[in-house]
Amino acid sequence: MKKIILFLVVITNFKAQTQPVYVDRIGFTLESIADIDIGWMKTYKQTTPPKGKTAGNRVYSARQIGYTQQFIEWMQQSYLPKGCLGDIGHFQNAIPKFSGTNSALGNAINQHLAALPHMYGAFSKVYMFLKKDAAGKFVPQNNFAEYWHIEANQIQYISAPVSFISSPEQYYFVMPHYHSGAGSNFADGKAGYEFLGFSTHKNIQPYTRFYIPPKAISDYPHYIVIMTKNGELPFENVTIGEFFERAEEQLPAWQKVGNYTAENLAMARQNLARLKEKYKKQLNEIATLGYPFGQIGFIDFVNARPNNRDFFDESEGSNKFPIQKVSKAAMELCKTDQPQWITIRWTLGMPNSAYNVHMMESILNNFNFEYVYKYFFGSTKITESYKPLRSPGHKEQAASEIASNEAKAAATDKNIFFFDDFSTNALNKPVNNWNSSLRNGKKAEVKQIAGTNKKWMELQGRDASPKNIQYPLPQNFELSFDIAAPKDIPWGAKAFELYLGTKPTYDQMVSPAIKLRIKAGYWGRPGEISIQGKFADGYFANVKPYFEATGFSNDKELNTAKITLKRKGESLELFMGENKIVEMSKAIPVTTTFNFLKFIHISSDSDLEKYYISNFKITKQ
Repeated sequence: MKKIILFLVVITNFKAQTQPVYVDRIGFTLESIADIDIGWMKTYKQTTPPKGKTAGNRVYSARQIGYTQQFIEWMQQSYLPKGCLGDIGHFQNAIPKFSGTNSALGNAINQHLAALPHMYGAFSKVYMFLKKDAAGKFVPQNNFAEYWHIEANQIQYISAPVSFISSPEQYYFVMPHYHSGAGSNFADGKAGYEFLGFSTHKNIQPYTRFYIPPKAISDYPHYIVIMTKNGELPFENVTIGEFFERAEEQLPAWQKVGNYTAENLAMARQNLARLKEKYKKQLNEIATLGYPFGQIGFIDFVNARPNNRDFFDESEGSNKFPIQKVSKAAMELCKTDQPQWITIRWTLGMPNSAYNVHMMESILNNFNFEYVYKYFFGSTKITESYKPLRSPGHKEQAASEIASNEAKAAATDKNIFFFDDFSTNALNKPVNNWNSSLRNGKKAEVKQIAGTNKKWMELQGRDASPKNIQYPLPQNFELSFDIAAPKDIPWGAKAFELYLGTKPTYDQMVSPAIKLRIKAGYWGRPGEISIQGKFADGYFANVKPYFEATGFSNDKELNTAKITLKRKGESLELFMGENKIVEMSKAIPVTTTFNFLKFIHISSDSDLEKYYISNFKITKQ
């Protein structure tokens, strides 16, 4: 059988906005490559008719294979990997095989894969930790990756198998996911479900969609969108009675697999009989399972003694989901060229990494879900080619406003090395010309604070550094900024920090650096301010661990202070307003130059736990 010939285009044109920073054995730091459109290892274009294939006892038609190749093209037309390197391919159901290195239990469970629906699909795999090869091209440093899949008839990876009652003839499962009535052990799923507007996004509103929190099925959180012709999934709920029937049939097989004793089998059967009696009036009710979802074993029946909790006991705060199976009719129809459902799913292992946010935004905003639905389930056949809703290279234009008089004056003053009062930035939008870490998938934004007529950059569990600053900083300089804390910022809230480093990375004072730390006080009491330096012996000697930040508390509607650092030669002075906090005549070696600057607020547990900065200025001295 001839192989399908695909036209390959190698992506080699990168537009770097920052210099990549490589860390030995880890790869380029994610922040340093976040803005680089790295792209795909190869771009595929189908140029010859697809061919069918046989894998084990499954036969995939030419049309089914053709669908998977179309999925690949649709993905690559909709998404350009940014800050990561993309690979792509297509696949079909795993064929269960006996493995000499697997356990007897593992081999027994693998046999259930034969009962999965006829499935075929495509995947994109994006590597985030990269290095460069001898030719200077980005290549994976390791196998850590995120995935995006488009599949026909997928159930295996969006559900948790109930292996104890499954067999090579019938696959049972539960589909745990966050929902509005989720119990306390799923409460953290709300933020994931709403991440980047997933819960209400207009492009996926017409379809079944849900969020699977980490640990519910796998370590990674999953976002799932499922399309069917009538909006209903072809799955049947399993009754408590059917569960008991299947368990009774399976007990001897699992006793043999686990090499349990005859006494254990007798006890398991005795306890099963007791459970059937306990639930005899509920045998026609839907069987539901809680966490750990689907993880039932032989020993659970051995231990299901009176007064012990069992599978169907109600548990306060627990999320329970029905045991299900694919209907027999749907199982047969899955073998035809008409998919019974289309699953579009993606992982989000590091949701506050820029590459992950870009991938999810591309899927939600660029991918043409409606086209896919009409292509497979529409009343009329689609003849036009796929087009994404937006180009994968789409970039939001940063809104710009008129600069303040102060900003205009700073732009023409040769003594001002850098100035930003965020006056040109639109309110409630990501801050322009600054690199910012992400929180809930969003960058730092510019805000207006009641009682002031200027704009502020809000730092809430984020860090930020200016993009356009020309390092190194002047040898002698005065650095100043205004800082504000909201009224009632909690006692014990994480501190605000300014980091001045000699290397272009925040390395926790490993290399020569200065760290300025500020905390608001509470109930009108002074806050705290401290300054640390890591230089040669004799520098930054005998500096107090912290000083009072008089007047900087949390009792006023507007709690502000002006912070100033003055460096001249080896000396350093720190001011809060007009008050000199500390002066060191021997603070910094005269040969030291600073090549990195970052404002940092490590984390936030409430909406009041944040800081604002404005009027950031560096003046040559």
